[in-house]
Amino acid sequence: MSEEKYTLRQYAQMQGGHEMDNMYSNDNSLSFMQSLGEARMFKSRAQIAGEGAQSITNHAFVSMLTLYAMSQDYNSAPIASNYAKATISRGSFASASPGGTDLYQTLFTLSKPDGLFKNSKDTLLMNKVRFDQTKTKAFLRRIQTGQITQGEAQTFFFRMERDLAISDPKLRAARRLTQNWGKLTTAQRTLVATQLDRHFRANALRSDIYPHFKRFAKGGNLIVGQGTVKKIAKRVARGAAAFAVGYAAGKATEL
Repeated sequence: MSEEKYTLRQYAQMQGGHEMDNMYSNDNSLSFMQSLGEARMFKSRAQIAGEGAQSITNHAFVSMLTLYAMSQDYNSAPIASNYAKATISRGSFASASPGGTDLYQTLFTLSKPDGLFKNSKDTLLMNKVRFDQTKTKAFLRRIQTGQITQGEAQTFFFRMERDLAISDPKLRAARRLTQNWGKLTTAQRTLVATQLDRHFRANALRSDIYPHFKRFAKGGNLIVGQGTVKKIAKRVARGAAAFAVGYAAGKATEL
């Protein structure tokens, strides 16, 4: 099967999750124009501006979905925990951090976007965006401790999708599946893994969460070729349709 075409491609290059306290600069006045050191995807403020506002909001959204999926797997949960811990170790997303994870850099950008994005499209999008630092940090803390529940994930991701003005229908569909990861069939996991993988290959190939996430997907045999995923999608759709019909019939019988 073709690895080039598919599946969840974001696994934290944390390499076991180094402690971020020693990686952050002590100089709070450090300009975000400087190199961001450890981060693989974002190296400068100018680069982030060049990515555009939608790229930043999408990256934050997909990275959080990725972390949650990994946190639900026995083997990858410790990696997700370490990455979450590294991302929130500074205490907030209020200042530049050269040693921070790519997710930290993304969340910092959402926290401090003033003057960064210049064109009208980015300005209009950022006028819609609301970033809740408190809830995001709390969610990452729950991933770190392994205490996150499916209900919490559903509430958080629904709100995050709205607050970040996520408009890509494929990412919205990925959210609806990922938030229920523990209850998904292998076929459903393959579909969402494939979509997230496509997103990262096209938009965030250098993200530091990719290597671990890819190993997670491969370990679950979730990386498949385009022809295979189309067949899976049709099978899942037929199953959903059959369930809907059966559910409707059952409700009608009750009346």
